Amino acid sequence: MKKKSWIMYRMLTLLLTVLLVMQLVGCSRKVRENTGGQREETNSSIKDSFNGSKQDGDQDKDLEDSDEESQVRYQDDYYEFINQRLLSRIELAATDAHWDWFGELNAVVSSEMDDIIEELANDGQTYEKGSAEQKIKDLYECVSNMENREATGLGPLNPHMDSIRKASTIAEYVDAMAHLSGEFGFSSIVGGYTVMQDKADSSEYAVYMLYADTLIGKEYVEGENTQEYVDLYLDYINNMLMEFGMSASEAAVSTDSIEGLLRDICASTLTTEQMYDPSITYNVYTAQELQDLYTNIDVEKMLQTLRIDGQDKYIVMDVEQAKKINSLLVEENLQALKDYSTFVLLNDTAEYANERYAKLSDDMKNALYGITESWGDETTWKRLTQDLLPWDFGMIYVEEHFSAKDKEEVEQMIQRILQEYEVIISRQEWMSSETKKKAIKKLETMQIKIGYPDKWPAAKDMMQVTPISEGGSLLSNWLVSMQVAIEDSLDKIGTKVDRSEWDVTPQTINAMYDPLNNEIIFPAAILQAPFYDSDNSDGANLGGIGFVIAHEVSHAFDSSGALYDENGNYNVWWTEEELEEYNRLSQSIVDYYNEYEMMGVKVNGELTLMENIADLGAMTCITSIIGDDAQALDEAFGQMTYNWASEDTTSYMLYLLNTDTHSPNKIRVNAVLSSCDAFYKIYDIKETDGMYVAPKDRVGIWR
Repeated sequence: MKKKSWIMYRMLTLLLTVLLVMQLVGCSRKVRENTGGQREETNSSIKDSFNGSKQDGDQDKDLEDSDEESQVRYQDDYYEFINQRLLSRIELAATDAHWDWFGELNAVVSSEMDDIIEELANDGQTYEKGSAEQKIKDLYECVSNMENREATGLGPLNPHMDSIRKASTIAEYVDAMAHLSGEFGFSSIVGGYTVMQDKADSSEYAVYMLYADTLIGKEYVEGENTQEYVDLYLDYINNMLMEFGMSASEAAVSTDSIEGLLRDICASTLTTEQMYDPSITYNVYTAQELQDLYTNIDVEKMLQTLRIDGQDKYIVMDVEQAKKINSLLVEENLQALKDYSTFVLLNDTAEYANERYAKLSDDMKNALYGITESWGDETTWKRLTQDLLPWDFGMIYVEEHFSAKDKEEVEQMIQRILQEYEVIISRQEWMSSETKKKAIKKLETMQIKIGYPDKWPAAKDMMQVTPISEGGSLLSNWLVSMQVAIEDSLDKIGTKVDRSEWDVTPQTINAMYDPLNNEIIFPAAILQAPFYDSDNSDGANLGGIGFVIAHEVSHAFDSSGALYDENGNYNVWWTEEELEEYNRLSQSIVDYYNEYEMMGVKVNGELTLMENIADLGAMTCITSIIGDDAQALDEAFGQMTYNWASEDTTSYMLYLLNTDTHSPNKIRVNAVLSSCDAFYKIYDIKETDGMYVAPKDRVGIWR
């Protein structure tokens, strides 16, 4: 499960891991208005409004009493029925586009880290160089000192920007981009790469050549209902170029040329759902074949500048886009290419630059998401500090908040779920016994990561902070973090993969499945209410953290994960007949979800297929464990539904519908339950009810 804010990780390896490798699901503290968008009230008072996981055993009375308070019937809209009290109390703050429990818990974690930042910033002490305290204290000073940020300007990036702007030939332009990417990892049109596990042999690392930056994204650029947002983005490009120093007329011409390139590139770019398909994205090239692909540039020189020359193979993920880029790398497009890369560099740098660049970037993000008010300076500064020192804050979080007891109990639940999935796989009549054995082997060898790493990543100590007193700035320290990511990646080339490494910090409110490691990951911060509560019943916890766990396990057998074997290698281990049946079942899921809509916009069943398979499989697993216990089923259904409660601005919901691989939360609940046979066994659902789906039309791979 996955819910992503606009603030994107710029570490290329982590970005690619999140996009291409990991399939994601998305406390007794106060709910915070400035981040969660909810009035000040304790979580316990919110829980008092929840009917689905009460422990009094009187499910019928709960349903009846709640029904009297509202016209919403559980038979017509289970999501609204369960969450009506909670949703009635949520008022999105002007600073927020979205509220859900992931964001709420993230706000709690961030607030706790904020307290640490504030204490260090005001204690007047000096700390040992390289310690977490020194890095946090000095980085926050760099972030919050706007005079220093103004004086720094583009700082160390100025020589690279000059090389781009002064390039007089395509060769000079490509060389400028390669130097920028090689030093800091920036990529706009050509020259970007990342190092990650080889999909054909996940014990080794491979170099993956990155695709172009499509700015607002293919889905927006080509969407029928998103052109007003594209226009807003083009205005943003224009304003950024004027801030850079172009005249109004120059900026207008450059913006037009950037738009032309953008639409041309997007027309040849893979869709989001295609990017998850290794049969499309795993394309092996030698250096000579790369030269044949990019005929308009000197590939060997580019690879040497990037420090990735001499490899036996390079993986090109989007071949058609690469062909398009090559066709655009001609002299008549030189100025447009330079303008495009200029904007990308400015855009990537904006939140770390001076106040004017940062405000332009923030205003654009707010407009895209329907946010009417920006965060205050201090909130923004503290979030940036946390983003740039994720592992240092992770160590602090673990020391103060991690529960070994909760970890043990969750581990036991994971084993129950893995065992039940073996039962589910064994009863699939469309699978051969040999294929079932391979699937069960994948379950038996699945690696489980809970809490935090035994050994902290090398990047934590590699990331050092230079204070202002020694010539440091926010921009220079951010660029160090970019260089750390590059050096860490280059260090991996030629070594064996260490499968014990973590790419996810313990304070992350999420859960993941990584097909290349065949592993499920549950960071420490997800092991708290409402997802997990040691005081809850077994049924409620199965519907909470149990559903999350089963969802991640299901990703091992979704439309992408099923293409990897127990060792994490891209290896189709199904018979042709089984694949044909799998694809038929998948298409029925696509068609099923295509009929759901939000705000009059249909869900994209192709885009959301993997996550829908995982949701449906998770519900099958949980209900199979519970069996015929009506009270436990009621508690599980209610807790799962409560956990997916969310509120969105219209603009943000449109963003999700166009780009998110998950269905909207309301549909994640109602569509799954309407296809769940156990749901009908304990509730009075008739053919005339909104939640009813005929047995023949209920969907799922794992039934």
